[in-house]
Amino acid sequence: MMHDLLGDLRTSIRQLGKTPAFTAAAIVVLALGIGLNAAVFGLFHALVFAGRPFSDPAQLVQLYSRDPGEVASYRAFSYLGYQVIASRPDVFSGVTAHTLGTVGVRDTREAEPRRTFAGYVADNYFAVLGVPVTQGRGFTADEGRPGSHALVAVVTHAFWQRSGARADLVGSHLLVNEREVTIIGVTRPGFTGTMMVFGPDLFLPLGAYDDFRTDSFSMRARALLDPEAFELFLVGRLRPGLTTRSAQAVLGPTSAALAEALPAQYRGRAVQVHQVPRLGTSTSPSNESGLTTVSIVFLGMTGAVLLIVCLNLASVLVARGQARRREFAIRLALGGGRLRIVRQLMVEGLLLGLVASLGGVLLGAPAVDALIATLLSRLPIAVSVDAGTTPAVVAGALAFGMVASVLFALGPAWVHSGRHVLSDLKHQIGDTAPTKRSWVKAPLVTVQIALSLALLVAAGLFVRMAREGMSLDLGARAETTVLADLDASLAGYDEARAVPLYAALEQRLGALPGVEAAATGITVPFGPVHLGYDVRRAGTRPPAGEHPAAPEAGQSFGAKWNAVGAGYMRAMGQTVLRGRSFTDAEAQHSGAPRVAMVDAILARQLWPDGDALGQSIHVGDDPPAAEGRGPDALQIVGIVSTLRDDMFSKTPEGTVYVPFAQGYRSGVHLHVRPRPGAEAGLIEAVRREIQAAAPSVPLFSVTTFGAHLAASIEFWGLRMLAAVVTAVGAFAALIALIGVYGAKAYAVSRRSREFGVRLAIGASPASMRALIIGEALRIGTTGVVLGSVLGLGVGQVLGAVFVDVVAFDPRVATLAPALLLAACVGAAWLPARRAARTDPSTALRADG
Repeated sequence: MMHDLLGDLRTSIRQLGKTPAFTAAAIVVLALGIGLNAAVFGLFHALVFAGRPFSDPAQLVQLYSRDPGEVASYRAFSYLGYQVIASRPDVFSGVTAHTLGTVGVRDTREAEPRRTFAGYVADNYFAVLGVPVTQGRGFTADEGRPGSHALVAVVTHAFWQRSGARADLVGSHLLVNEREVTIIGVTRPGFTGTMMVFGPDLFLPLGAYDDFRTDSFSMRARALLDPEAFELFLVGRLRPGLTTRSAQAVLGPTSAALAEALPAQYRGRAVQVHQVPRLGTSTSPSNESGLTTVSIVFLGMTGAVLLIVCLNLASVLVARGQARRREFAIRLALGGGRLRIVRQLMVEGLLLGLVASLGGVLLGAPAVDALIATLLSRLPIAVSVDAGTTPAVVAGALAFGMVASVLFALGPAWVHSGRHVLSDLKHQIGDTAPTKRSWVKAPLVTVQIALSLALLVAAGLFVRMAREGMSLDLGARAETTVLADLDASLAGYDEARAVPLYAALEQRLGALPGVEAAATGITVPFGPVHLGYDVRRAGTRPPAGEHPAAPEAGQSFGAKWNAVGAGYMRAMGQTVLRGRSFTDAEAQHSGAPRVAMVDAILARQLWPDGDALGQSIHVGDDPPAAEGRGPDALQIVGIVSTLRDDMFSKTPEGTVYVPFAQGYRSGVHLHVRPRPGAEAGLIEAVRREIQAAAPSVPLFSVTTFGAHLAASIEFWGLRMLAAVVTAVGAFAALIALIGVYGAKAYAVSRRSREFGVRLAIGASPASMRALIIGEALRIGTTGVVLGSVLGLGVGQVLGAVFVDVVAFDPRVATLAPALLLAACVGAAWLPARRAARTDPSTALRADG
């Protein structure tokens, strides 16, 4: 048996070597299809199925704190709560704590810092996760003790690589928030904390939390030992023999111990455990099944491309096999078995599939690496996706190749090994194959066209989504507004010094020639940080556990939050619909009367049948008075136009604006709006003025709002998604058109006697061209009809999975079929011309 297989392999190599052009083309096309599927499968595997880099990951759980009586009552833990849980060994063999924060990082040799995410972790973080530090060491108990001021860091392997893979990185120094930190260790490759794919760039001990904490994510930056500082996420390793479900059943004593030790913070709250999420860290359990659904949809789309490639190759192999029908007939006549012929043809197909699979891996891995590199350049976090030439990806590519080989080789092998080929011994070589078997080629091409049209419809829907996203009216005319990102706290400025500094910068930048307005703002649309709080009418405070359904009863609405300077609306090109903007006194003095502006959406939500102007609201869960911010209520002094901060939200949130000094954050964006025609040189002027006025304050970036939008991960992701899907659809259509061309070219070569007879009895060359083009149109029309029906189904699926994709677009539904039919005519034109130029005498003599 092995000897026979080796003989079939040698024969297959000889046969493929006789037609190098066909062999090379088949391998390249198949490798592209396999490479596309391998790349998508690699990403899918890394996101959903790849093993966690922890020891015994099934024993790791994330802990959550919630009030069982309220659905949306999840909350992070305080350090004191963490100590209580960690001291109870009845459920966990180890519990660790971590949280995230933004920091400014630069090498001591670099001039400009960059923003990135840091993980603040307990000293046992790496031990509980079971991930040893591969270079250097982890943190000690003293370094993890709150208030120890331990200025040390463990950096990720990705950070080490970006630093040039320096052998002396451990022991060197790094400036974090402009404070010198010693690098003591490097994590193992692929480790990004508790999450997969994305994670912090470096890790700092909890002992350094108070040194580097910022107010980026909360109303107030609290000290770690503050009982109200609910900042920590807890991860526990279950004791042997416990599962997630069984652990949940015995967590009652832990909840009771928390309530007894810290009654003001944990009475009435229960501790829950769930598996550690793969792609996020949140105060509440997350459902990540949507990622699986999206991955399956894209695998289905790329799988359709591979199926089109297989159908195309099957068509070519059917045509190629016609030239070997006499060979097969003779082998059958001499007693050769049909299965032996099928086996040899299958070995040829498997050989093509194997070589193409290796080529697919070589093509797919660089594509994924390029995508990840581009993504990494746009995100202030560590990105680690092991989706290149991993064993799983190689195995997936080989599986795709073997399945493809069966798909494109089995049908032709079965057709060309039947007993009916014995009749070919009675025919001359040039005779046309019997009509009853001519149906084999047309359905293959028809299905290719149908599948490619469905993919083109999907591409059209994604392109429409991208076009609408890029042309979305954000509610601002700020394309030329310059944004300067800086943080005075990194230069040692506290709130008392930073507020006047930012006010002075506003005034200085506003005085530049050609500047219309300059103002401070905490956040920027489509930026890396978004802040939001619940807003309700002042004077309403529903009892705990109640969820009123009317604003007058205390119903709250989630709203985006921003603290801005007096000229913010002018700087961003927003409209004050009613009322006024903030004054300089309100924006620059925290003791000024507490006021707010709300956009039209939030105004309608809070006062659907009345006027919000002059009314008062309450922002946040905790009364601002408890934080020394003055009275609870904020009076609405202005209703402004809505500034979009997302692309396609079906129910966009409103926005509340407070004066900058009353909602101070250390990290800001200075917004500088030029007058029309005065844009040239403004970026350089803004950079120069800030560095001259505050040389010690690190300046992260200076760019225009338009450039910021174009570089944002949302807009980049939208463009990338539309481009990839369009390329997939175009590639599928190209393969299908090659199939149309191949079918017609083969038909012309086999029907030379027919064309000769037709021309000899008076048919015109034009009628020959019309005959071939008409046949191609019939194939194309059948495929378009089937593809349109399939496209409707694809649209429904995409509309259900992607909330921003419309299920049906009339323009796409008409334009894509029309273009595909026109392309079918173009593909058949050359074979039609060849048929029209047939010399009757030559054709009849050759076949006579």
